[in-house]
Amino acid sequence: DVFEDTEDGFNSRFRIVGFGGPDDELRTPAVKDLEALDDEYIAVQKEHEAEHLALIRRYDAKFKELLDLRASLLAPCNAEAGLLAARASPPPLPGFWRTVLQNSAEFEPDIERHDEPVLEFLADIRRQWLDDDCREKGFRIRFHFSHNPFFTNEVLEKAFHTEQVSKYSDRLECTRIQSTEIEWRPGRNVTVELVSKKPKGNRRRGGKMKKEEVPRASFFRTWFRNLGPDEELPEEELENEEDEDDVMDYLLEDDYGQGLALRDHIIPRAIRWFTGEACEEENSGSASGDEGQGSDDDEDDEEEDEDEDDSEEEDQATRRGRRGGARGGKSGHGSSKAR
Repeated sequence: DVFEDTEDGFNSRFRIVGFGGPDDELRTPAVKDLEALDDEYIAVQKEHEAEHLALIRRYDAKFKELLDLRASLLAPCNAEAGLLAARASPPPLPGFWRTVLQNSAEFEPDIERHDEPVLEFLADIRRQWLDDDCREKGFRIRFHFSHNPFFTNEVLEKAFHTEQVSKYSDRLECTRIQSTEIEWRPGRNVTVELVSKKPKGNRRRGGKMKKEEVPRASFFRTWFRNLGPDEELPEEELENEEDEDDVMDYLLEDDYGQGLALRDHIIPRAIRWFTGEACEEENSGSASGDEGQGSDDDEDDEEEDEDEDDSEEEDQATRRGRRGGARGGKSGHGSSKAR
């Protein structure tokens, strides 16, 4: 950009004239000098990034050793005991990863009660770069499950494909998300429920009811799905009144934020979410200097009891709104640099 003189006083003395490509008429000697200096800066920055990546890779190997050790400590038994023994032995911390996810602000709203029995079989969560030589291309999150009665997959993956917005910016944008198709065992799909419906045109009393599978809210429905410009909008989002492209952008940004939370925080320090140390604390009013507040607190408790019956329905509505982009995505997640 360059500046042009105007006749409107100091505040509007200069106005910006943009140009997208090379234009010798607009590039003054001062502009060219600054561009040359910026080219040198970029060269030094690339040298720094290369050395930084080498350092990260060296420590990635150490991190992997620690995460492998953690997985062995959480395993039902030693590998030498065999698969049958592993299936028969309870893990040292049952429901470890289920608890970790439910204790995180990013995933707690998405996990339904009918998801919990499935997540009991979640044995490990790992992170992996799509291209270790070019980490700006994205990463994948791998959910490792022990043998279970719900589906046959041993690993469920979710791949986040990212692109650098500009060569002059470190900001990455998630362009598409690919997820493993879950191979549910017959009658064990927790993302649907059986509903009895009377067949159309059958007006006779006592007519035989027909059972149909109806989609329902589930972590396994909202997390393991494909998103992107070439994908159809998820069925649960079709009633959203916003533009379909906008809704897809919201979903991409929201899911990308969850992926970053797993990759950078939850996976490496999962034990802190299991114990609750890393959980976000809810703001609670100070008790000091609040004499005579007891009766008000009792009244509040009574109101909460009256609303308890509606809480589950409201929670589900909140989840649906969240997944539909009501929050507009997580702020700041789209600008995370691959590390």
